[in-house]
Amino acid sequence: MKKSVTGVIALASALCLLFAACGGQGALPSDAPPEGPPARITETVPPAKPAPMEKAPGEEEAPPPEEEPPAPAGEEIPAAPARPEDEALAEDIVPALEALEQPDWQIVSIDLEAFGLTTRSDDERFMYIWEHTATVPLDQLIVFDLWGDALTEGSSEELRSRFLEAPDTVLAYLVLMGDQRVDYWDQPLAADKICNSIAIADAAWHGGSEEFAATLASCRERYPSGRISELLDVLEEERAASMERNHAE
Repeated sequence: MKKSVTGVIALASALCLLFAACGGQGALPSDAPPEGPPARITETVPPAKPAPMEKAPGEEEAPPPEEEPPAPAGEEIPAAPARPEDEALAEDIVPALEALEQPDWQIVSIDLEAFGLTTRSDDERFMYIWEHTATVPLDQLIVFDLWGDALTEGSSEELRSRFLEAPDTVLAYLVLMGDQRVDYWDQPLAADKICNSIAIADAAWHGGSEEFAATLASCRERYPSGRISELLDVLEEERAASMERNHAE
């Protein structure tokens, strides 16, 4: 059990570090029309080996540092103490991270500037996402759905499809969005706003599909508590409200 908790915390922490490293870099569609020369990809260069030092006359070469002996067979090496915030993150999101369906996002942000986007109709990159909702990465699809206003019908429908195809991936991304909020309406959490878009798409255009209900039920079994459970509440409540608005007799 100790190994399992330690591995869970390490997985959550590693993914958070990965996203922190990616923050602020625009994730543009690979086949979008470029506005200028492509950015140069920087690679991490391995550190150069230090040049051998010449020995002074009569100086003896220092012995190599002694390696610590391995732990006896069957004895566990104690892990570094976990921070409370790491444990909370692990409990909330690791079940989803372990079931990710090959995520392809690069940025967990709702900031248009992080993607080099604006909402202007002459912004070729923004309009590219509108025309290619089925192929752009999840991070771009979500930021477009949050800020695309009247253009978001297609992005909401695509988000519904991706939730049905890869619910763990979508839910994990929404949790990683944290407490980011949109600056319109009553400034709801951005993750809750995306849940609303997904639920409304199913209710309004699919009449409240059985597939959607089954997906929600399956997620309920895997995530009975925590932030993901709260997101499932939002999905269910908005879906029911939308069904009442659109299909009331």
